[in-house]
Amino acid sequence: MANYRVVCPSCKKPLNIPDDCTCPMCRNPIMIPRGGMIQIYRMGNFVGGAAGAGIYINGQPYGHVANRGTVMIPLPFGDYMVHMVLNMNRKCNDPVIKLTPEKPVAYLKAHVRVGAFVNSMIIEPADPASMPPPAD
Repeated sequence: MANYRVVCPSCKKPLNIPDDCTCPMCRNPIMIPRGGMIQIYRMGNFVGGAAGAGIYINGQPYGHVANRGTVMIPLPFGDYMVHMVLNMNRKCNDPVIKLTPEKPVAYLKAHVRVGAFVNSMIIEPADPASMPPPAD
């Protein structure tokens, strides 16, 4: 079973958990939000390959995703702005995702576009069939 990326409501630490559990940091219960999910795959690239790309949803940090890594972030239905950063680079196209009962899962692929002075993180919608299987 794959792990979900959630943020502890008490200590605000992003964690990978398989199901509802207790936060290992603050020992408070963590419930996985039910409803929708954003699945992000960071495509492999030599630029910043050794560093994790930071994930922010509506301005809240959700940890990092490794080069060629996948994260699954369960969220309630609603609108979410996804932002990713890599090292000192903060430039991103910031797509807004809408999770609804009709479309509960948003599949996204992220990659680095190399620029002359500044690199950019590009986040694009993806077809579910083109996404790699989540790691166990």
